[in-house]
Amino acid sequence: MENTLRFTKMTRSLVEQGTFASHPFTLLDVGCSGGISPFWRVFEPSLTAIGIDPVVPECERLNAKEKNANVRYRSLFVGLPDDHQFVKQRGSNEPWGGNPWNRLSAPLASSILKSKIRERDKLPVLNDWKGSELASEHLRIGVDELVQSEKLLSDLDFIKVDVDGYDIDVILSGEKITRTAPVLGYTLEVNFYGSTSDVDHTFHNTDRLMRQWGFDLFGLSLRQYSTAALPAPFQWDGPAQTIFGRPYQGDAIYLRDPMNAQTKGAPQSPPLSVFKILKLACLFECFGLPDHAAELIRENAAFLHEICHATKLLDILAQEVDPGVQSYTQYIEKFSADPTAYYRSQWHSEQGMKPISPRGVPSLKRIAKRICTRLGFT
Repeated sequence: MENTLRFTKMTRSLVEQGTFASHPFTLLDVGCSGGISPFWRVFEPSLTAIGIDPVVPECERLNAKEKNANVRYRSLFVGLPDDHQFVKQRGSNEPWGGNPWNRLSAPLASSILKSKIRERDKLPVLNDWKGSELASEHLRIGVDELVQSEKLLSDLDFIKVDVDGYDIDVILSGEKITRTAPVLGYTLEVNFYGSTSDVDHTFHNTDRLMRQWGFDLFGLSLRQYSTAALPAPFQWDGPAQTIFGRPYQGDAIYLRDPMNAQTKGAPQSPPLSVFKILKLACLFECFGLPDHAAELIRENAAFLHEICHATKLLDILAQEVDPGVQSYTQYIEKFSADPTAYYRSQWHSEQGMKPISPRGVPSLKRIAKRICTRLGFT
């Protein structure tokens, strides 16, 4: 997951006060190689999480180093059974039609490096999980079945899916718990390539499904991959995304939006409890959307009163955005009196930052040229 924590003060305040002690934030991470993202640790000690990955040694390693007793890792394949209508509709085809992978520079680099690095580095560096000891695929389990076997997941709040291929199958396998918990959000790896097939793991199929289930899109990242014909410098120290190339994959953030009349009361989903409303507000904040957190809290202030003070939470959110104000009321009054105070030039000046001219921002082409020059490519 590529998200970084920019706003956390409200969430940390609630956690420190023990607000979620009896209703911990509950996460299911399907495709957890490397461990659950540090992003979620903001909810500790009120965090319960189960990570799922087919690589047996990786799950053993993660369990050995994990310090939170309520965070565990299991080695499993997750997805739909072979007799599911969605699987039968796909037939013998794989869910990545139109995949240009074999034309890209990343697999070329992996094949070159494979014989040059240590065996223990192949998983973290090359993501070569297929060469590792794996759980039995014959014991594949769906998310709904997993929740039944794991009591810790009965009040599931969030699901992250990144399984390199059959992601949409994993999502569909959790339809029941998504509606009944109800799950508040998903982070999903999506593909920007694909075919017109309804059973391919493409962004348009994923987006349609999530909206049918009552979720809206609140974040989308983009990872570019160059072709092997002219390999671009890699973004990181590993053969993966590059500084230029076609849009290949990304992470999509889907959250419930009770303020949206079209998604309010999603089919067969129960109304959100007071704790679910507050957790959703925390998700909005942590995903860099304090505006939606404020809207949700403001409109549910009376409902939230039994567990927290909405006014104090709104004050924290306002001060996160503008440290110069003392309260949410002052923030709104400042904007209402003069919206130009939030123009880019005024805002940077007030915050003690030098305004940046768009002409002063180097283009991606120039950045790539500089990197290539330093690497001796030109």
